[in-house]
Amino acid sequence: MILKNGCVTLRAIEKEDFELLFYLINAPEIEEMIEGWNLPISSDEQKNWIQNYSNTNNNIKLMIELSNGKTIGMIMLTDIDWKNRQAAIGYKISAPAEDRIKGDMKDAINAILTYAFYELGLNCIRSLILEVNIFSVKLAKKLNFQMEGILRERIFKNGIFNNQIMFSILKAEYEAFNIVSKADDHG
Repeated sequence: MILKNGCVTLRAIEKEDFELLFYLINAPEIEEMIEGWNLPISSDEQKNWIQNYSNTNNNIKLMIELSNGKTIGMIMLTDIDWKNRQAAIGYKISAPAEDRIKGDMKDAINAILTYAFYELGLNCIRSLILEVNIFSVKLAKKLNFQMEGILRERIFKNGIFNNQIMFSILKAEYEAFNIVSKADDHG
C-alpha cells in the first residue's frame, strides 16, 4: 500500500533507493543524531539488504518521496506489538534544502500515524529522540507527541553519554489534535 498525505508519498523500498540508503546508513552526521548505531556497511551489503528486505508484521520501512519527485529519506514503524497495540516510530532523512518542501516531515509522520492508528489499529506510537536532535524534538512537540520522560545518559556518541527523550502519542490525542489543527487551518 502506498500512503499519501500532503506533499509526501510513503512507498516501498526500491533498488533505485540504493544511493540514498547507502548514505543514510554510513553518514556520520546522521549517525550522531539517532539513538542506535551502525557498523560501516559496504555497497555490496547495502545492495544485498535492499534485494532481500521486505516489510513484516513487526517492522515497516517506507521511503519518503515528495511531490517534486525527490526522495528524502525513510520512515519506519518498528517493534510493532500487536497485543498491546503499540509501536515505535523513527526516520532518517537527508536532502539539500532546495529538494525539500515546507512541512514534508510533518506530512510524512502524519501519513504513517494515520496508517498506524486507522489501518493497523494501533493505540500508541512511541519515539525515543536524542536530546541533542533539536529538529526531531521540536517536530515531535509540534505534532502533539507527549514527553514522557528523559532517559539519562543512555546513548554514547562522540565520546559523551547523551540523554534520550521518550515521547508518545495515543490515538485519541492524535484525533483531538488533528481536529484542532484542521479547525485552525480553516479559521
